[in-house]
Amino acid sequence: MPDNAASRNILMRSILLLAASLLLPGIASAQQSAVLRDRLYIVSSGSSHAVTEALVEAFTHRYAEVMQPRVEIVGSAAALDRFCAGVGINTPDIAISSRRIPRSVAEACNANGVSDVVEVQVGLGAVVIAMRRGEVIPNLTTRQIYAALAAEYAVEDEFRANPLNTWANLSNALPAMQIRAVIPDRSSGTRGLFNDFIMEGGCREVKAVRLIFSAAFRVQRCITLRSDGRVTEAASDSVPAALLEGPPGTIGAISYAQLLESGGNLVAVALNGTLPTAATIASGDYDVTRTIYLYAKRQHSRNQQGVGVVRGIREFTADAVTEATGGPGGLLAHHGLVPLAPADRARQREIAVRQTLMSR
Repeated sequence: MPDNAASRNILMRSILLLAASLLLPGIASAQQSAVLRDRLYIVSSGSSHAVTEALVEAFTHRYAEVMQPRVEIVGSAAALDRFCAGVGINTPDIAISSRRIPRSVAEACNANGVSDVVEVQVGLGAVVIAMRRGEVIPNLTTRQIYAALAAEYAVEDEFRANPLNTWANLSNALPAMQIRAVIPDRSSGTRGLFNDFIMEGGCREVKAVRLIFSAAFRVQRCITLRSDGRVTEAASDSVPAALLEGPPGTIGAISYAQLLESGGNLVAVALNGTLPTAATIASGDYDVTRTIYLYAKRQHSRNQQGVGVVRGIREFTADAVTEATGGPGGLLAHHGLVPLAPADRARQREIAVRQTLMSR
């Protein structure tokens, strides 16, 4: 009898071990599925949000079975920093930015294990100086904008607190309206380009600035804005509304896409004699032109064996540069983006299809 009981115990343990061995692969598979994401995670700069939303809408319309991607709108710098923070389900798959990833951030990507990055250009945008309809100043130069908005004004070889009050103080051709401006905050790619091309461009030939030996000090002298209430900083996507509500004479720095989205309520001011149009942006005649970049983390792409973080990265990237999306009359053109030249568009499609890695 004891022998029979021992035999039964041994048999029971064998059955349990066999059952466990059969269940373990299923448990492991379930655990693996639990850590994979069911949707894309995209970060976008505020100045590129209209482009991002258009791409997401087109993607979900084409692939009806996919889950709506998770989209976070942050500044350009923050978007690229988050993208480069590492690899895994808690980090973004795609970043869309109005500024190219700088070398320092690319190095941070590599240091954090983000080594397989695909970079494509989806179109051209521009920083626009705009005013409310009916209050348009015909033309401003970068030198005038710098002089109106800088914290300090150069008088001969000295800098003093900016004394200028009206646009007419700059030129008799400008109206006697109070100087006011709404500028995107420092998290925005639009602000970065405004600083680089307009503020720095406007102060570059100022004698007192050229006499400053330190390059870093020169830059700060150029881009530091007045703090006497004449310049308001706001989130990039709220600048158009703030501009519409501002007092007469207020100018704002917005994207070309935001200008079109205003439905004519905002009107561009010619900059250095050139109005921003699709033609002048595409040709480069309008100085403050920028490229919109899409970065995709190839390491996150799930393969046919189900290994990887998420599906859809390759498809989203390829869709962003098709002719139907980025070509003349395409989806992005209706959202204020100007198409790249034909040869450049073909090159971007090839990069997207082949998932060619970015090289620096």
